[in-house]
Amino acid sequence: MAQRGPHPTLLLVLLAACLALAMGQTRYEKFLRQHVDYPKTAAPDTRTYCNQMMQRRGMTSPVCKFTNTFIDDSAASITTICGPGGTPAGGNLRVSKASFALTTCRLQGGSQRPPCNYNGGTSTQRIRIACDGGLPVHYDGAI
Repeated sequence: MAQRGPHPTLLLVLLAACLALAMGQTRYEKFLRQHVDYPKTAAPDTRTYCNQMMQRRGMTSPVCKFTNTFIDDSAASITTICGPGGTPAGGNLRVSKASFALTTCRLQGGSQRPPCNYNGGTSTQRIRIACDGGLPVHYDGAI
């Protein structure tokens, strides 16, 4: 008798693909999503920029992230900090030799519950990041 429906091997392949997606993003991909905006997204002011970017990048649900910094430079430029473009700062931390354009978004009000409302500020500073396998995986702060 002929088998009806999807082949068991196909089901296993689909299950494996779903599990891979459920595992989420790598630490590097999360760093890019949370901290890199290049070229910088256009907005009329830093408040609007922060409210849009924090929501678009998934940092307003289920709770509002208190503070986040976006780096307005390419992933390739930032990645150089993990090599010759940075100096060791203890553990896996490195400090950039160059300065970067930054926008720091800070949650306004006392509640972390949506809707989230952010104010922003811009600066140009050196940054400290954590690296793993030659890739940035954590934004530690501005210097």
